[in-house]
Amino acid sequence: MANKQLKPVRKQSILNELLSHEEWARIRKPIISAFLILHCTLNYCYLFNNHPYINNVNHFFFGYYAFMGLEQAWNVFSPAPRSTNPHLTAVVTYQDGSSKLWTYPRMERLDFFTKIPKERYRKFFDDNAAWNIPVVWPDIAHYVARISYSDKDNPPILVSLIRFSSMILPMEEGLNKPNLPQSDAKVLGVYPITAQDLAGVKHK
Repeated sequence: MANKQLKPVRKQSILNELLSHEEWARIRKPIISAFLILHCTLNYCYLFNNHPYINNVNHFFFGYYAFMGLEQAWNVFSPAPRSTNPHLTAVVTYQDGSSKLWTYPRMERLDFFTKIPKERYRKFFDDNAAWNIPVVWPDIAHYVARISYSDKDNPPILVSLIRFSSMILPMEEGLNKPNLPQSDAKVLGVYPITAQDLAGVKHK
């Protein structure tokens, strides 16, 4: 029997259902080029948001840009630099009555290589949770309780979130000076912890 040449089996996909191989080959490069041009243009608009028309473009595409994880704010130094320096602590109360202090990562107390992966936690709290999104505070409390649950016979039963902050001095006053003590304290909330909140935690 003569050997028959086997034809390669083409994998089925949604594209195969919608377009033939020849049609996709014809439009593939224009689609990819349009995708790249669109996102390069969006990046330019977000980097140089200095015109009403550009601001309108950013506003129109903001939902998509944020969903894709591409949104960035480049207004650290202008027009209104941040004037407050906050940090988060939590007091974890255990079943036996003991307590433990937990501190959110503080960049000024970390070495260079440690602060790089932890910067996102600082940004999450400083930019969002510290001020205007109290809806995430219970989830932060649950997170603190779970990472503080080391003894299965002594679970955490209460987490108190406390924000400390201080004013940042203007550059002409604060240049080459240490930060002011963060003595302005505010209790963000006291959250009871249930067994369901601790479900799935693995003990060493």
